[in-house]
Amino acid sequence: MNFAWGALPLLSFFSDILPLLFSLIAIVFVLYLCYAFSRFMANRVNNVSKSGNIKILERVALTQDKGLVIIEVCKRYYLVGFANNNIEILKELDETELNIPGSLQKDTFLDVLNSTLKSRWDVKIGDAIFRRADKAEDSEDKKEKK
Repeated sequence: MNFAWGALPLLSFFSDILPLLFSLIAIVFVLYLCYAFSRFMANRVNNVSKSGNIKILERVALTQDKGLVIIEVCKRYYLVGFANNNIEILKELDETELNIPGSLQKDTFLDVLNSTLKSRWDVKIGDAIFRRADKAEDSEDKKEKK
């Protein structure tokens, strides 16, 4: 078999790079399908759980299988404790005891990311300030010892 030298790069493209591109496209397609399916399931669960009479206002996990929930049932508020095999109404709450925002708006992913990054920067800046203050105190202590 005689191959022309000009055909080798073309053969290399089809045998090496093209399967790689198809694999990449397949991975992106599978990721998109996972994203679309999770959005579909989240909307379906939210539609099923939306009710005019029962709402979960706030949930706090105390351990892996224990927690507290504030629920609204027919315009009455309850603090409920739950464990693995036990659910108990701990207290009936007045509306004045609750801190309920007027309109619950969901934060977008970008808002959450920005607030997380901002809080991490605040921590780093605070750590740097405390380190400077500690160094200043150490230098003052060394001067007093001399």
